[in-house]
Amino acid sequence: MVLSVIVTCAVSAAGLTATYAATSDRIAAQEKAAEEKALKSAVPNASKFEPVEQAMLDAAVNAGAETPVSGVFVAISDGESVGWAIRCAPRGYGGPMQMVVGVDRNGKVTGASVITQNETPGLGTKILTEPGFLTQFQGWDASDVDKAAKAFDAISGATKSSSAIRKGVLAAGYVYAEVLSDGGGESK
Repeated sequence: MVLSVIVTCAVSAAGLTATYAATSDRIAAQEKAAEEKALKSAVPNASKFEPVEQAMLDAAVNAGAETPVSGVFVAISDGESVGWAIRCAPRGYGGPMQMVVGVDRNGKVTGASVITQNETPGLGTKILTEPGFLTQFQGWDASDVDKAAKAFDAISGATKSSSAIRKGVLAAGYVYAEVLSDGGGESK
């Protein structure tokens, strides 16, 4: 009986290893495509995105306060910087959700886009389907994001999910105010 359990475990482990090896490149490509789509949605007038230098990313991570910041990208159009895209992971009802917030050179939020989330279907996922929810953040003044956040309109029944998006936009505002507002954020 012990031998059959060991053989079953070994075969299962080998099968999982082979499946992971066969699909890891495809999964990574899908994650990269989702990130690119979110970047483009957050800063629609940019044609490409380049990550900032590590020192600037480290400063952005500290500026994000309790919301983890995992990336800052310079948004470029026609060879000129048009703003930044800040990737962060505020905590929603279903755990951390990966999102991107765009900020233009004048400090205005250009958009917010969700990459991944695990919110409750039909409730928390309203953050993606409710008309006007994500667009309400456009135009917020990132240099005084706390003042702009007073006009925040949460979705009834999805308060924790809505608040997570708000926290992501607040984190991006803090990153802009503390790290990027001086025109910094050169790509590496």
